[in-house]
Order: sequence, then structure tokens, then C-alpha cells
Amino acid sequence: MTQVELVKKAKREYVGKWIGLKDGSVVTVSDTYEDVYKELQKKGLDEVYVFYSPTETEKKYSFLF
Repeated sequence: MTQVELVKKAKREYVGKWIGLKDGSVVTVSDTYEDVYKELQKKGLDEVYVFYSPTETEKKYSFLF
């Protein structure tokens, strides 16, 4: 599975959440970016791709996504 496919899959599974991906795996999921950042620090992870999966309502406004 490509990185793009993994991101799309994670966005479908974790709608309305912030997601951290590293080496093809979801390493953290949370409601806030701050919590994702804290979890990554706690786990000692770096070079993690962090992104948000917008809800359907948020997609209607299409800003930031």
C-alpha cells in the first residue's frame, strides 16, 4: 500500500481526528493536535506525518483541507 493510500484509509477510519503515521503504521490518533504532539514526545517518535481528517461538515467549507 502506498503512502497516499494509507493516508486515505486513515482519513476514512478516523474522521474528525488528528492522526500520526510513521513507516506505514498509525502511531497515534487524538481529538487535538496538542495531544498527538504530547503522545509522540512520550513515545520518543520523530519524523511522523501528522494530519487531520475533516468531518463531512468541515469538508463543505473546504478550507485547510
